[in-house]
Amino acid sequence: MAASTYENELFEKLKMIRKGYRAPRQVVQSLYARMMLEYSVYVFTKDRYKKLIDEALDARDEERFQALSNEYSEWRARYQSGCTISEHGYEMECNFEEKTEIDS
Repeated sequence: MAASTYENELFEKLKMIRKGYRAPRQVVQSLYARMMLEYSVYVFTKDRYKKLIDEALDARDEERFQALSNEYSEWRARYQSGCTISEHGYEMECNFEEKTEIDS
């Protein structure tokens, strides 16, 4: 059975600390599951901040808007370069946002 396209992409993204060794399928699947969980939490949190900021704007609550905007900026800065997930000596870089000209 041929490997799926997604699995091939994961193997390409996978940084192997131990050169010459291919990560076992279970490790790749575990890394993929953890990446999906991280991404889901990221999207949920981003949407939550945007909703709360919009509500503060609608209520014309400048103080709450400023506080939420600052929190959102700090939170986003932590994820700007993505995150690294590791397991059994293998690491995978996860980037959640595409870089734009403004981010560069």
